[in-house]
Amino acid sequence: MPSEAAASPTGRTGLAARLGVPLLLIVLIALEIRSGVASLPAWLEGFGVRFEWSPESLVRGLVGVQAGLALSILLLGRWSRRLALATMAGIAFAAIAELSALLGRDVETWRYLVPAILLAVSGAMLPALLRNAPAAPGPNGSVAWRAIGLLAIVTIAFGLAARVPVSPLPGPVLGSFSGEVIELRPESWVGQTIPATGLAGHLPAVTPLTLEGRSAVVLYNPRCASCHELFDEWFADGAPFRVVAIQVPPESSAVLLESDLPDDVECPECERLTLRAGPLWIVQPPVVAAVEDGVVTCVAMRPEEIESCLGRWFGRPATTQAEPSANSM
Repeated sequence: MPSEAAASPTGRTGLAARLGVPLLLIVLIALEIRSGVASLPAWLEGFGVRFEWSPESLVRGLVGVQAGLALSILLLGRWSRRLALATMAGIAFAAIAELSALLGRDVETWRYLVPAILLAVSGAMLPALLRNAPAAPGPNGSVAWRAIGLLAIVTIAFGLAARVPVSPLPGPVLGSFSGEVIELRPESWVGQTIPATGLAGHLPAVTPLTLEGRSAVVLYNPRCASCHELFDEWFADGAPFRVVAIQVPPESSAVLLESDLPDDVECPECERLTLRAGPLWIVQPPVVAAVEDGVVTCVAMRPEEIESCLGRWFGRPATTQAEPSANSM
């Protein structure tokens, strides 16, 4: 016999909200399977970088969590209200985190649309779930069975998610120019956060690597002799701070001549990243950006500027340093 809460308008609204949560999760799962790695939220990608999890694994894990929650809300009876409430609160928190991660980044406007919609939907559904009175307690023995059922559902959901095919980020065909030209302006980065520079919009993984403490972000090309000299002088024997070495790939249709330079720069302790292959990147490596607690404090492109930017971090006397041209802006 239906309870009074279920028979009341408030109860019916809460029931509709509880059924709407699994439906929302199913829609999200379909979008993630269809889009693959491209659907990975920026905040979750940054979290994965810290723990060295691949984007494909993160997408499968996200699908597994969402599938487990959807099935649990549909099948667990009186537990479903609390679980639906916690799920919508989690979706709202994730939407806020994604909007915060995208703020100040050089990304397309549509990237803000999905988290904005999720935040609006969660804002509409949470009050209905909160107003819906919980059902009367059931028999004590039902708790153990529901716990076993929840464990079985989660196991099945993650087992299925592990088999989900996840497509990687699309890239251009080798040997063909995509027609995309991207200009980086490192001379304008001083005083800005990494997301505000626009670099994180092309390479989201750089943000979590530079959020805390001192970091040197270095744009380089393995075919650049000056780049090899820079790394040999400053980073080959390690550094008292994090070094993020970002390789700038050549435009995909470029004809590369033979070179007697090593295949890559010498930097055993570097965090190595690579900009997306395909576009023509307008920037002249090497470029060194000194970052403290997520804010660029200095940008250097010439040897004397690099000495001024990094010398103090290595404990070199200040009298030997010249003022970098980037700081004079």
